[in-house]
Amino acid sequence: MSDADALADVCAQIMIGRALHAALILDGSHPVGTPPIISSALKEKLRLELHPTSDPKTYHRDGLLFEIISWAAARLTATPNDAISDPHLKATNQGTDCLKVTVDSVNRTLTRATVYEYKCTTNWRQLFSQDVIKAFREYVSGERDNQLAQAAITLLIELGFSPVERNAAYDQLVRGRPLAFQASLTVAPSSFAAEDRLALFAGYDTISGAIDTRGGNTMPLDDVRGWFVGFAALVWTKIETFDVRR
Repeated sequence: MSDADALADVCAQIMIGRALHAALILDGSHPVGTPPIISSALKEKLRLELHPTSDPKTYHRDGLLFEIISWAAARLTATPNDAISDPHLKATNQGTDCLKVTVDSVNRTLTRATVYEYKCTTNWRQLFSQDVIKAFREYVSGERDNQLAQAAITLLIELGFSPVERNAAYDQLVRGRPLAFQASLTVAPSSFAAEDRLALFAGYDTISGAIDTRGGNTMPLDDVRGWFVGFAALVWTKIETFDVRR
């Protein structure tokens, strides 16, 4: 999605808790109607979150917006045999950034669970080589199987899996470990070259599995923090138009 205005609309819908409506926007099937209704308390809370007054809050805001942008990218490439977890409503939430399950709809089996890690950063190489790789290794080792299984089995409901089928999928997940990984990071400058991308993802092959189970995306920007300042303002213009519950 290259339209910043449409992307801001998706972010605004997510931030007020309307992930389903955001998905419909991405699908091109959202209904045309009146602006959503939100409480004045939530509106003020989001205004403050989108206009932070300290570096830590700025990093949290940028991380949240980047997570939603990355979720939108994943959603746009999903197939009818995929289900994707909703983005977090706060960047400080712990756990899996995003999970996608892929199924065989004929045999009613889980074929893949893709774990996403998103990093909005000006230290992209350090964050990838230390934080992202570490998180992925925890999934490979089974250390985070409880988070993985809970999220994956819940997503299978969206794909119509029965309790018996979901129980079988749990065994497929923890025994067969059909895992894939997707890392997404902000980088600079906007002309981020191919050799820079190769250097960024160096060491990715230390994560076990076939090469097609390891993916990497970059969001090249000339000024990472400056871009998110402008984009946050655009998201706020969307939320500002939403009706306040009387």
